Amino acid sequence: MKKQVFAALALLFLSGTAMAQETTEKKDSKFEFAVNGKLGFAQLKQSGIPALNGNLTGSDILLGYKISSKWNLATGIGFYEFNANTIVAGNSASLKNSYLRIPLQFNGDYSIVKSEKTNSDKMFFTIGLGLYANTLLKQELEAVTGNAEAKNLGWNFGLSTQVGAKFIVNEDINIAIGLESQSDLTKMKKDGAEQKLEQFNGMYFRIGFKF
Repeated sequence: MKKQVFAALALLFLSGTAMAQETTEKKDSKFEFAVNGKLGFAQLKQSGIPALNGNLTGSDILLGYKISSKWNLATGIGFYEFNANTIVAGNSASLKNSYLRIPLQFNGDYSIVKSEKTNSDKMFFTIGLGLYANTLLKQELEAVTGNAEAKNLGWNFGLSTQVGAKFIVNEDINIAIGLESQSDLTKMKKDGAEQKLEQFNGMYFRIGFKF
């Protein structure tokens, strides 16, 4: 009798352990830390000055939360830099704008190669839509005749869209690459001057970590 009771308890313990392991394996973290890097071309429009074409580089640090099986919501902080060449008093000059950005992004993942096993898909087609608040921290102008600098030139808001591919490295790490477009919807205004960035088209690279 004692042996039967012992065997039953052992079986119950092993069953409970197996169920606990299965639950642990199926549990998927809803939070993700991600870093985005971006590179592309944009156009700066300023009041009283012809539009400038230049390059825009930057990065975002994001905290994401999975709101459904396919969609997640992310926000964080970003730093961007716009560089262009212009003419000042008949001389060539270089312009550099440094921005701080607060993005809010919705991203969706759709499996490219469907696996028979649950949560084992490795490749996804991704789409994204985002809004951002943007401030120009510093504008620097370097010319032969001298340098000029202005700070805190106002806030504005913009819209971004993304399309790309996402690859699962392991259960905690993923990487993504794709194309992104951005455009300011409103103008920054300071001391009677107005400006905004338009027609950004470039590439992004993202690495994400679940925790």
